[in-house]
Amino acid sequence: MKKRSLILCATLLAGIVPLRLRSQNFKVSHSEALQQCLEGFRECNMHALSPQEAQAVRQAGIDRNLADCFSGSPTCDKTNLSSEQKQELNRVDRDLNLQNCLDGYFSCDQKLLTDSERISVAQAGHLHNWQNCLDGLGECDETQLTPQEKQEAAAAKYDNNLQSCLEGIGRCDQTKLRKEDQQLVVRTTQDRQLQECLDGSGSCEGARAAIDGAPSSAQATSAATGLH
Repeated sequence: MKKRSLILCATLLAGIVPLRLRSQNFKVSHSEALQQCLEGFRECNMHALSPQEAQAVRQAGIDRNLADCFSGSPTCDKTNLSSEQKQELNRVDRDLNLQNCLDGYFSCDQKLLTDSERISVAQAGHLHNWQNCLDGLGECDETQLTPQEKQEAAAAKYDNNLQSCLEGIGRCDQTKLRKEDQQLVVRTTQDRQLQECLDGSGSCEGARAAIDGAPSSAQATSAATGLH
């Protein structure tokens, strides 16, 4: 009798557990279906949603399309925008195009600019070109510079070359330096080689060669540090 009771209890439990699992699976499946619809997946089953959920999904689609349009996404569908949203989108597109033109980007469409905006873009382009000439970076068109700007660009180019020679990095053309600056570069290079030799960060060959032709004070320093 006891054995029959255990068998009957096990049978009842076996019937109850699948029912609970099916109920849980249904809830999870419905939650997943709602999430898929809210995120715009193709697997969305609108028939499985309540009227309130369906309305939330439609609103999420409208908001997602609006965000795509403002971000420039190719998935933007302008036909689903209101007239106010289309006007705002056109304004944002014009502002973005103007900024691209001011920054000198290739995505600039000058046909969309007003006359005053074209003047501002031309002035910005002139400043960008002048800055490139001063920095020695990017493309520099000296034909677009005024005589004063050409003089300043030439002075900046000389200073940049001198700085590269003094630091021993980048492109250095000592032949374009004045004689006193060439001598300064030689002394600076010798000092740097000696320092690198002393702290072990570089070869001492250049330092020895520099000391051989240096004044007696430098030779005394080398004797004290054991270079000879």
